[in-house]
Amino acid sequence: MENSWEEKKKSFNFFQRFLMIIVIPTTFALIVVVLLLIASGADVAEKGKEVLNAIPFLNEEKRTTDKLLENNKNTISSLQTKLKERDDLIKTLETQLENSENRVQSANSDKEKLQSELNSLQSAQAETKKALAEIVKTYDTMSPKNAAAILSEMSENEALKILAELKPAKLASILEKMEPAVASKYTELLSDKATVNP
Repeated sequence: MENSWEEKKKSFNFFQRFLMIIVIPTTFALIVVVLLLIASGADVAEKGKEVLNAIPFLNEEKRTTDKLLENNKNTISSLQTKLKERDDLIKTLETQLENSENRVQSANSDKEKLQSELNSLQSAQAETKKALAEIVKTYDTMSPKNAAAILSEMSENEALKILAELKPAKLASILEKMEPAVASKYTELLSDKATVNP
């Protein structure tokens, strides 16, 4: 039996002996001291920080970490400012885009309205031309004497429109039947109209 104890004793290596003789008792003693300090009302956490700050390489590591944290905070703050500026710019551009879209819609609406008015004017103009063509056809079939008498009683503009559309031979025979002053006036008006609209 003594032999087996000696074998077990010899089988412990240096590391195991170090743990059993130094580390475990020291750890136990530290735990007991900390518990006694806490029970006595001492601020163990603050004292622990002071002790850790007194250790040179830990203190330097803490300063480096603090600098890194401060730099990171500054970088984050800078990036957040840039992000806010970009968000504001995006909102401004979205507002401008919305305003532009509204203006385009308004312009399209105005264009459609103007196109509708143009179509109705063109339709009215076509009807007027058709009616004028019918009137001209009527005067073309009428005797020059009767046509001259009717045209002399009309307003200048209406008579001029009809005379301008007549064939030259029919126009000449109607102007022959008019009083010379009236025929002269319409000849002059027709000449002016031909000069303006070649």
